[in-house]
Amino acid sequence: MKKSTTVIIGGMLLWALPVYTQQHTHHEGATPAPSTSTQAPRTTPVAPAPAPTAGPTAPRTTPGPPSTPVAPNTVEPARPVVALPRSNTEYRLGAGDLVEISVFGVDEFRQDRRINSSGIIQLPFIDAVKASGMTTAELEEQLTTLLKDRVIKDPHVAVFVKEYRSQPLYVLGAVRNPGQYQMTTQLHIVDAISMAGGIQNNAVDEAVIQRPLPGGGEETIRIDLPKLLEKGDLTLNVVVQGGDVIHVAERKAETVFVVGEVNRAGAFGIPPKQDLRVSQAIAWAGGPMKTAQLSKGLLVRYLANGQREEKPVDFGKIMKGQLEDFFVRADDIIFIPGSAIKTFGYGLLNGLPSTVATIPYAIP
Repeated sequence: MKKSTTVIIGGMLLWALPVYTQQHTHHEGATPAPSTSTQAPRTTPVAPAPAPTAGPTAPRTTPGPPSTPVAPNTVEPARPVVALPRSNTEYRLGAGDLVEISVFGVDEFRQDRRINSSGIIQLPFIDAVKASGMTTAELEEQLTTLLKDRVIKDPHVAVFVKEYRSQPLYVLGAVRNPGQYQMTTQLHIVDAISMAGGIQNNAVDEAVIQRPLPGGGEETIRIDLPKLLEKGDLTLNVVVQGGDVIHVAERKAETVFVVGEVNRAGAFGIPPKQDLRVSQAIAWAGGPMKTAQLSKGLLVRYLANGQREEKPVDFGKIMKGQLEDFFVRADDIIFIPGSAIKTFGYGLLNGLPSTVATIPYAIP
């Protein structure tokens, strides 16, 4: 007898399918058969799903105090990596891979074969097989066709990869675990960076992929890491290939110099991607000495065209909040004179070359 079954999910009618049931004759002592009336089966009402909101609700946070300046040589954790689903594309065999080939019910045919440099495997009783570029499923189908009716009747072939050797991937530079990795499935650049432990905090904003071409030469692909990892631009999450070299360069250290009448004169590194105020730089240098003449300070700055700029600065008013606490730049020199070394300090500053950023400097 035909009746229809209604499927309701989330309060919505999805489909109605005909179901054929066989009418049973009730005998004494048997369990009564269910009713075969044409009435639609009873369904338990399901509450409709809540209406979607405009977007995810961000957790409520209480504003806190301003972040504390990062001290020099502070090690920060690696930049988080966006979690993305991996591709389920099957692995393609290649030269160097070791595969195990077996036929169900025929133990004598279980063999391990390594794919040679030409991408070929040799098996007894059949011709050489070009395995490079195939998936295991495609190789199973190919071997089944070759064995059928010629060697084994109705064979059931299984192929298993025991060693992956054909598709090395290199991730180098400012990552936690640089080195060589073997690809066992299709990977994107985010997967490769994740395998290497993520990028370090001193990494630049760009990853460079160097890809060898079949005809010789190489292709260079540049990836904007902030757009990919922080803004989630998935168009930059390119597929990597065996033989690719992914390099994330280290950011050049940026240094500011504090010299003169301070307790620890010297060079101080500016934390990557952070702004450093002049008062923080003076604090890192241990603060001014009692003999310091803060009102007669000097800022030496090298411009983009290589010219040297000297600007008088009253550091005393800056530290009292009476003047703007400006941001310093890489290679800036903050000079705080004292009554005893004023003339000597000025003469020394005038003799410093424009490459002062490469020379550690301190006044005893």
